[in-house]
Amino acid sequence: MERARMTFDGDLEIDKWATRFYEHYARDSRLEKEFLFTRGLVIAARRWTSYVDVLIKQRTGISRAQWQTLSALTFRDKPVTVGDLSRNMHVRWPTAIRVLKELEALELISSEPDPNDARARLITITKEGERIMEEVREVLDPTREKILGTLSDEQLVAGTRMLEALMAEISGALEPPEAED
Repeated sequence: MERARMTFDGDLEIDKWATRFYEHYARDSRLEKEFLFTRGLVIAARRWTSYVDVLIKQRTGISRAQWQTLSALTFRDKPVTVGDLSRNMHVRWPTAIRVLKELEALELISSEPDPNDARARLITITKEGERIMEEVREVLDPTREKILGTLSDEQLVAGTRMLEALMAEISGALEPPEAED
């Protein structure tokens, strides 16, 4: 397997449009490599989410925000507060509230008062929510296999570690501006 070069010379799909790139970044520089990595990461994430969003919407009728919220709830063994859920999902509280109201109207989650905190509500996925998540997995699992099937287990582990390191760096070293949802 031939490895892609790390230079921004028009050979890679992600850089065909940028005919003036080297007016801004030196060839083979660290900045060039960081740019290529972050740009590729963003484009790959956008393509992945756009692709699976269409498939999941066709199958289940729910949006990305809805299935991602259900997914987070599926992997918990107990009810969670809205605050804990929004922090874990890295979304703002008002966004979480909006999505949870949609899911509750669809009877995919239940919301009960927290006996330990009168201001909080405990969120749980319902049986219908679990059924929908099974359909989501029936879409995602073979799609992941199709897209990621050419990567070795070692590459997947290395990629996951790299992403975890990047997320830790972003979370720990930078104070992000308020997210726009």
